[in-house]
Amino acid sequence: MRIPLSACAALAAAALTGALLTATGTATAAPSGLVGDFNGDGYQDAAAGSPFATAGGKFEAGSVAVAYGSATGIGTKKSVNQNTSGVPGSAEEGDGFGRSTAVGDLNNDGYSDLAVGAPYEDVSGDTNGGTVVIVWGSASGLSGATTVKDPAVSQHDYWGAALAIADFTGDGRADLAVGASGTTQWIIKGGFTKAGATGSKTTYSTPFSSADFLRLTSGNVNGDGKADLVVTAGKKLSSERYLHRNFLYYGTTSAPTRQLELPYGRQIAIGDLDQDGYGDIVTGETEDATEGDLGSKGTTAISYGTATGVESAVELSDGPYGRPSIGDIDADGFPDLAVGSPVSDAAAWYAGAVLVHYGTADGLGSPVTLTQNTPGIPGAAETNDFFGTATLLTDITGDGHADLVVGADTENDGNGLLTFLMGSADGITTSGAANYGPSAFSMSTAYYPQLGMYLAG
Repeated sequence: MRIPLSACAALAAAALTGALLTATGTATAAPSGLVGDFNGDGYQDAAAGSPFATAGGKFEAGSVAVAYGSATGIGTKKSVNQNTSGVPGSAEEGDGFGRSTAVGDLNNDGYSDLAVGAPYEDVSGDTNGGTVVIVWGSASGLSGATTVKDPAVSQHDYWGAALAIADFTGDGRADLAVGASGTTQWIIKGGFTKAGATGSKTTYSTPFSSADFLRLTSGNVNGDGKADLVVTAGKKLSSERYLHRNFLYYGTTSAPTRQLELPYGRQIAIGDLDQDGYGDIVTGETEDATEGDLGSKGTTAISYGTATGVESAVELSDGPYGRPSIGDIDADGFPDLAVGSPVSDAAAWYAGAVLVHYGTADGLGSPVTLTQNTPGIPGAAETNDFFGTATLLTDITGDGHADLVVGADTENDGNGLLTFLMGSADGITTSGAANYGPSAFSMSTAYYPQLGMYLAG
């Protein structure tokens, strides 16, 4: 059913990535080529990195939950960790496998692949050297993996702290951006093979080093056919305070080039919200320049791309700690914006909420607020659930409408939860809505896996 607007308006007024990964089901004869479709069946899939998950009995070894799409919603559910057959290495305590994930077709076979970082893994005696693997897509789903070699082991740690996949050079092949400690970051150009070959490697510089808070977000901002990159890094203000700074880099035929600084904040999404051919940059969890992450401004900022650059940011008052995702839910040609607000008390103290702004020819509309107390959404809003920790808009059901996956990483005493909500011509509906905890993905619930902390697809 369509979520009643009256109920959503009332709430708004009150509120502010186990076992083998072969997916069952029949794949099409030719892969779909869709970004995020691991088995090429025409339904986009989702990955939820859970770096705190226990794997092989090892605390915080990390795991990634994989949700395969189907016509009716999330279908086959698996998980992958470093004890999964075909994945290099082994699960070890504190590796943090799944701390970063990225999705794209790296070997150009029509199936999306999954890149996974384990930045705290010790490698050949190098403490916290980090590792990155590519788990390969195929007609039977994700299967087998290949390590992406660190080209500068002695120059940094935490290889794989952040990842992004896109064609940054405009040569028609997907590249892999890999983050690590230090001010030198890496682009590994397309030409990936399961045997471990890659294209050439190039570097670019960041203003300062902060691997613990590093994020990489790709998108096409200036409309030149080369993917651009937003680099997020934390600048230390004091022993307990970090300011998360965001820098826009344009893609070029060689290394990305830094253009400008964006609003301060932890979270980034890129999409063409106004359909003018230029990507717009959404910054969530915006921060005060002097207080950093302890001084959230309580807004989401949109920096609109234009033919001459990026305009000054427009702020949305969506409450603090916004976690943005962009996709066309109602298939009207104008992308919509979902913003997770995990500390919202719209339904209960820190229970969380997701605010959905529907796109129109006149811009984004006023938000519709969704919580676990919204009629038809399974579960119930409880204190400290953090519903909206992560959001992902992607077409799980293959009907042309972006569906919404919501993470609530502290649900059920830190087990975490994924909630699936279907998109339709009328917007987000609760028809087919479902919740999935770690056990659904054969993921251990020992300690605190916090499923739903990160989403990619």
